[in-house]
Amino acid sequence: MDSGDLAFVLLAINPIGGLLVAIPLALLRLNYPLWLAVAGGVPLAYVQVVVVDFGWDVLCRWGWWNRLLERQRSPRIERLMASRGAFWPITVVTPLVGPWVVMAFMGYARVPQRHVAAPILLALTVVAIAVGALCLWVPGWMAQPPSLPS
Repeated sequence: MDSGDLAFVLLAINPIGGLLVAIPLALLRLNYPLWLAVAGGVPLAYVQVVVVDFGWDVLCRWGWWNRLLERQRSPRIERLMASRGAFWPITVVTPLVGPWVVMAFMGYARVPQRHVAAPILLALTVVAIAVGALCLWVPGWMAQPPSLPS
């Protein structure tokens, strides 16, 4: 693994920028094929979810944290998330706020990671493919000389 590959890994895992920075780096600088950038970037971006879920489990072992959360809990949010009717809202919100924020909210709502993995992964995949497609399309589009009206 050279420094470019390491940069791709660190950028994909990073909650600030994440795939929006890692995919262009992989395609435009490191010359990865699109499938490899997506196949490598999405699981690396999902590491944020695993870290937040693990950290939430550690925090929940502390009594003062549980007492703080119990005062703030909303049964309505827990019912909504438990109904499994949140697949599409989670898919839409994930690219906007980030997968780690979604998992932190799900930890607060007592929703296990396995219930939100599919919509988060779908959202990350769609974002990676869209950013990758733009990276491949825009440079060629910009290189074409403008056509003058006759």
